[in-house]
Amino acid sequence: RGETRKVRGLVCRVRLSDFAEGVVLPHEETLSKAKEDRFQLLSATRCNFSSIYSLYRDEGGLTRQRLLNLKNTCPPRYAFSDGLVTHRLWVINDPMAIEALREDFAGRKLYIADGHHRYETGLRYRDTLARQGAYLPGSQYILMTLTDMADPGFTVFPTHRLVRGLEGFDGAALLSACQEDFSLAPCKTRQESLAALEEAYREGQHAFALYSGREWTVLALKDTAVMEKLLPEKSQAYRTLDVSILHSLVLEKLLGIDKENMANQKNLTYTRSAEEAQAAVDRGESQCCFLLNPTRVEEIGQVAQNGEKMPQKSTYFYPKLITGLVVNSLED
Repeated sequence: RGETRKVRGLVCRVRLSDFAEGVVLPHEETLSKAKEDRFQLLSATRCNFSSIYSLYRDEGGLTRQRLLNLKNTCPPRYAFSDGLVTHRLWVINDPMAIEALREDFAGRKLYIADGHHRYETGLRYRDTLARQGAYLPGSQYILMTLTDMADPGFTVFPTHRLVRGLEGFDGAALLSACQEDFSLAPCKTRQESLAALEEAYREGQHAFALYSGREWTVLALKDTAVMEKLLPEKSQAYRTLDVSILHSLVLEKLLGIDKENMANQKNLTYTRSAEEAQAAVDRGESQCCFLLNPTRVEEIGQVAQNGEKMPQKSTYFYPKLITGLVVNSLED
């Protein structure tokens, strides 16, 4: 939309903590294959090349002001652009400032926004070394970028769903079945459906768009009580996520795509582009697609705080630090 946003983060090493300790909290399920690839990379290089993106709450604004003051004392050490995102890096080497930041974060919880696979890989690598009796100074820590959850530049984009390879798939029958729990609003174009989704987002409605090659339809949940009956063991925050509603009421209940199937991406794949989602259906590569609204930042924090995990690919945070901007050697 031509809008410019800025987000500030603290790039640092964070001591690895098991999720059960409640210090570092995940919000999303992970995929085994992705973790295995990252474990092999970490074992071979003993370095973190990509920073895990984590959020924190800064109710009093003390950390925000402290970082702003440090930023204003000098120009950035490095600054460059990839054409879309400009990265600026300031180096903090004042021992007193570093100690003040350490005190700021003592006792704080960190919510992983992006990098669940890398964090779990860090835990596995640390524990593997411990079992082998090997010592590596930096294996107790991992590279993170910490951002205030209330930073006005913080942006979350949706990840859309593509369905493929289902036997006997019938788009018309799916729409008919959806009428039990959803109100249906036909749209002529993808753009019209996205506009309708944006309006639903502003009004706090739970909705997503379906396209099976004929027309677009926006589905809006009639009553959240159905989710309470379906997932009584889950928190209200989890049950009212748009992605939870889509996965539970449509993908699992109506299309028979269970959680194991989703994890293996057998009949379900993902894209961040609504245009690409439609094109995949038009080319016959996918049988239908679902466009979603972005998950709200406060929802991410609530689900993580409750010790729950969203389905895979529930969030897409933008922008992210470019890989290699800071490299963390575990041998130091």
